[in-house]
Amino acid sequence: MSTLKKLDISNLEKEEEYNFDEIHKMAVVDVEVVPPRPPLAISIGKDDKSYAGVHYPLRFGTYGNISMIKGEEKARKSFLKSLILACAIGGKSNNYAEDILGHDLSDKYILDIDTEQGDYDVWLNASRIPKMVGIVPDNYKALKLRNMKSTERLEYLDWLFLESEYRSKIGICSLDGYVDFVKNFNDQEECSSFVQKLMTHSMDSKAHITGVLHLNPGSTKARGHLGTLLQNKCETVVVIKDAGEYSEVICQRARGKKFTDFTIRVNDEWLPYVSDDIIEDAQQKILLR
Repeated sequence: MSTLKKLDISNLEKEEEYNFDEIHKMAVVDVEVVPPRPPLAISIGKDDKSYAGVHYPLRFGTYGNISMIKGEEKARKSFLKSLILACAIGGKSNNYAEDILGHDLSDKYILDIDTEQGDYDVWLNASRIPKMVGIVPDNYKALKLRNMKSTERLEYLDWLFLESEYRSKIGICSLDGYVDFVKNFNDQEECSSFVQKLMTHSMDSKAHITGVLHLNPGSTKARGHLGTLLQNKCETVVVIKDAGEYSEVICQRARGKKFTDFTIRVNDEWLPYVSDDIIEDAQQKILLR
């Protein structure tokens, strides 16, 4: 006759205990105290309305938040990313786009992470930045992660923000693309964990994280459950649409006033610039609003 053994639970891992008194104190919002606005990292254009005589810049990205550029294949997503990063650094980049500006980045690093391309194409993309800026910026670092698994990329991202020499001085971190940091872009738990990591790293480091994601084929929705989550959590969502010889850049969503939509082309030196092409009825054509 078998006998039941008493289960020894003394060595079982205990659930993490939370001090909800302390959590509550931090969670309460004092409506009588006005917190500071999130400081700008990147702006595009200025508000056409003035406040006390000042036309304030319109946000693309603020420190402590995340943003997304989404588009179809070959819509010039990486060109737009390069244009934004170069203009954020400054120098001669205003020759390519007058209205895209960086703020308080002189003592911060701009990390430009590519997860898709091989050595030559990564170099080709990264080399646009010094060409547009006019010098090789000391604070610009191009990084290639194509040969890593998604789990390794996540660990590397943690290392960058928590342990690397850049950890307390990251201004902008660009991920091209977001999807390569997850195994399955339709896995709800995995995608939620990744997006939460982006929000945590941006908030704790006071950096701005921006990234690129493909659209679903024949749709204006970003790919998978990952795209849905990012759409909800990003302060700015930009759609770039191929229009033949140029691309249309549409501010789909923004916290606060949206910047004015614009178009970009690529010159003979393979450098992107804001063009004078007209977006015709973008709201109806792309069904973004």
